[in-house]
Amino acid sequence: MILLQTHYNFFASPDRRSILISLVIAAAFIGIIILGGALSRRRNRKFDPEQRRKYGRYVFQRMAKNIGLQRHHIEILEYLIRVCSVRQPFLIFSSSGLLDDILKKGIYALHQDTKLNEEQRERRLTYLFQIKQIIERNARRGTGVRSTIMMRPGQSVTVTTETGRQHNTRVVSNLKDMVALAAVQDDAGSQIRWPRGTRLKINFWKESDAGYAFESKVLGYDKVKGTICVLLHHAKTLKREQQRRYRRSPIHRPCFFFPVLVVESGSGRRAQKKAVVQTTRRYLGNLIDISAGGCSINSVYPLSTGSLCKIEFELARRQRISVFGKVKKIRKTGFRSGVMHIMFTKLSSRYLNQIYLYVYDFTPPHYPIAAR
Repeated sequence: MILLQTHYNFFASPDRRSILISLVIAAAFIGIIILGGALSRRRNRKFDPEQRRKYGRYVFQRMAKNIGLQRHHIEILEYLIRVCSVRQPFLIFSSSGLLDDILKKGIYALHQDTKLNEEQRERRLTYLFQIKQIIERNARRGTGVRSTIMMRPGQSVTVTTETGRQHNTRVVSNLKDMVALAAVQDDAGSQIRWPRGTRLKINFWKESDAGYAFESKVLGYDKVKGTICVLLHHAKTLKREQQRRYRRSPIHRPCFFFPVLVVESGSGRRAQKKAVVQTTRRYLGNLIDISAGGCSINSVYPLSTGSLCKIEFELARRQRISVFGKVKKIRKTGFRSGVMHIMFTKLSSRYLNQIYLYVYDFTPPHYPIAAR
């Protein structure tokens, strides 16, 4: 009977410590679930119009700053976006058409604003063109010519021989295994024919991009599209040279240029330098292209490299421009003639904005905006 009354305890009695640990773990697990749900609801929550506006403005300003726009540029751009009711502001950084549209309206508004004096108007115009220039430069980063196969017919090139002699020509055709350049001529007008295997260096500029250079060998000569051409191997690699900072546009207008001498007067610490324009030495030239940073002039009497000069020309009828520049490089085109590549050293804000207007071909919009 005693054995039948014996109790057996198969489970150990839990202590307080085990119970406390279990409760803490359960509470932590429930807390994680609640926190995850809150974060998920917050992520999926729809911002009210004011919150969306602030969030979009912050991202827009950050993107504008990353591409190089300054604070005053961003303020002007935000104002134009608002008054022009741009629905997708971020497209301004990738759509040149949209950007040009609002900038044209801004330019028109500045010209119509009678409250601004000339200095204020020109300064604000310069800001608008700086916005265009910075966004355009950022948009073409990472793009370029990666192979000579991408060279288009009509592309102007400069051929340099092993002796350093340069010749200007153009691409006639781009074939599968070779590129055909129009055969060059010497100063007497006779056609030059290099032997097969001759090594040549080719340089060219891609419009609104950069300069490129590559080396190749002469394969021979043949008639392509009715033109005698020198045939060159395609190059495996192209060297990208200095990128142009400003957009350059062809113009082909007559101009006058004058040499400028730097005269020093006095001695020691009192010595002063003064630039003197030699008005009695006026030369005629042909303005080939122009940008906000410089121009190219073809003339029978080019100045030497490093020379200072004053240039006078007209962008339109009775729109006379006067600038100062420095000859950076000369490309020979004949026995005496050559093309001077000139960097502008001094010009007024008014003339700079007129050049910008010509280069970007900005015309008044159909629907102007109110002046700021």
